[in-house]
Amino acid sequence: MEARVLRLLIVDASPDDAEAAFAALRRGNFLLKPERVQDLAGLQQALAKSAWDAVICERALPRLKIETVLETLHRAGCDAPLVVLTRDFTDEEMLALVRAGARDVIRKSRLGRLLPALERELAVAAERAAHRATLKALEEMRQKHRAVVEGAREAICYSHEGMHIDANRAYLELFEYESTAELEGVPLTDLIDKSDQGRFKQYIRKPDGAPQEFVAVRRSGARFHAEIAAAPITLNGEACLQLFVADVSKRKAAETRLQFLNQRDPLTGLYNRAHFLRALEEALAGVKAGGAARALVYVALPASHANGPPADPAAAERLLLLAARALNEVFGSGATLARIGDREFAALLDAAQTDRLSALCDAAERALKQHIAEANVNASGGCRVAGVTLDAGAQGAEAVLNALYAAEAAPAAPAEVPTAVEWPARIRAALERGAFRLVYQPIVHLHGDGGELFEVLVRMVADDGTLIPAGEFMPPAEAAGLAAAIDRWVVRHAIRALAELRRQKRKVTFFINLSAAGLEDVELAVTTQQALHETQLKGKYVVFELDEAAFTSRPDAALAFMRAAGRLGCSFCIDNFGRALDAAHRLRESPVAYLKLDGALARGVVRDPVAQASLKAVVEVAKSMEKKTIAKSVESAEALSVLWTFGIDYVQGHYFQEADSELRYDFAGEATLSSESSPQWVASTGKSR
Repeated sequence: MEARVLRLLIVDASPDDAEAAFAALRRGNFLLKPERVQDLAGLQQALAKSAWDAVICERALPRLKIETVLETLHRAGCDAPLVVLTRDFTDEEMLALVRAGARDVIRKSRLGRLLPALERELAVAAERAAHRATLKALEEMRQKHRAVVEGAREAICYSHEGMHIDANRAYLELFEYESTAELEGVPLTDLIDKSDQGRFKQYIRKPDGAPQEFVAVRRSGARFHAEIAAAPITLNGEACLQLFVADVSKRKAAETRLQFLNQRDPLTGLYNRAHFLRALEEALAGVKAGGAARALVYVALPASHANGPPADPAAAERLLLLAARALNEVFGSGATLARIGDREFAALLDAAQTDRLSALCDAAERALKQHIAEANVNASGGCRVAGVTLDAGAQGAEAVLNALYAAEAAPAAPAEVPTAVEWPARIRAALERGAFRLVYQPIVHLHGDGGELFEVLVRMVADDGTLIPAGEFMPPAEAAGLAAAIDRWVVRHAIRALAELRRQKRKVTFFINLSAAGLEDVELAVTTQQALHETQLKGKYVVFELDEAAFTSRPDAALAFMRAAGRLGCSFCIDNFGRALDAAHRLRESPVAYLKLDGALARGVVRDPVAQASLKAVVEVAKSMEKKTIAKSVESAEALSVLWTFGIDYVQGHYFQEADSELRYDFAGEATLSSESSPQWVASTGKSR
């Protein structure tokens, strides 16, 4: 065995007695490094300059009491074992020395006991040192654990026998408590809604770490959806539970929203065609199995316009909403009512209503006419209402529905399309008269950030009052050098409209489309500055939207405009991102905040794995550049669901609302929707597809 170095301090006035002690210890497996002192000054100096493994002290020193030695060792923080040597002692004297702190008392005539006594005490001292190190490490671990728990975003609490005993700051804030003292002694079940308390008690009796959802209750009484994961732990020697609690109200709202969108028409709030066909298939299966009779009612509305400006885009919307209300009043909750086309509705009647099929059809027709008349909406032609009892021999839902379709009226004669020669004159005349109209389409944040975002689009008003899409007049306008003038008109009027909305305390931001020619128009930035100054509007509420092709083909002009408009506080968005491979390289250092993805990526994303892979790659590129992503051309709940999983930030498309002259999309529902509330946010949107 390797010899151990022993740093030994001996307090003794006799050199001979000290040497005798050293000799007794040299028989052991020690390499001695001894030092002898004989007074208090020498002891203090020795303790100050070195650390000692053991101390041997003569009991009867002429100038130093043994009690003083023990006190000096204690003040110096020396934990070395002290062995007292004496010529003789009584049992009472030995007991007093041990109580004072001596580890052993040995007669000088029996120094053979010194070696085993010292070996024993050194082993005990090593165990004490290890114990102290373990306690220190444990305390450090506790402090680190506490720091992690307190700094965690997750709400964490600890409970014993169903009562709170500790919680971090996130947990206190989540349940609206000021301190752990207020929470101590509060039962866990007090923070769970009564409807879920039974299930919660079962869960914490046998926790397995798997999270479950419950309705939780804040101190104020407000309820929210919480995901709770409980796991058994030992805390301070007692069996406890550690609970992680997360507020999942937004996630529940999103799930409810997606479920609602998957079943509902966004304008009327009625069921959509896909859901209705599934319900009709189930009803047919029930009839074929010998169940109760069921009936189907088909309703077709006429084309319409409001009294006033012809072809008012809001007129058709109002007629559809009125029709939905009228049909709900007639058929009631017993029927499954859906909008199955642009101007078509269908109702699946229950058994009791089937007996009154003819009367209900007549009532629906009367109600539709009455509501249309009261709303002062003119309609070309009348309503068509037809009903049929479901036949067990029907081939399927589509076949039954098709059997009720009446022949559509002959299509109207196509409007006269201006020739290439006529377009410039018509556009100049429209600029002189201001015969343009702004329409708006919402850009919806998938996580509900509380703001209202709209893309601003322009339409030209034809002589007959109809609105001409930009796709028809902008190409000839660019060819004639008139596109920049249209951009300036759009910017002026959009900023004025936006300023008025901001004065109404609405948190609106406009995405304003610009043409490629507008980027090279030196007056456009000046027009923007003047409009912002006149309206006292902050530029941060304006986002200019540039097409990716224009950005890549005219990079110098695009960056020059961005610098000028950026100084005004404006932001930028690139439309149709994902078409050009070199756009990502150019965008990396540009001041672009948003990337609106090419519409083809969203349109094919539901069933085309290639489109899904392309979309995922484009989104990853956008995120690597820390740009917000917008998916446009969203036409279905299925597409929305896929886009959600890919981490898209915003969505836009006819599934939510077509471009409309009114800004009536209910963004408030995005942030306030919960699974306990009726998802009415879609019902206030504009025109559907």
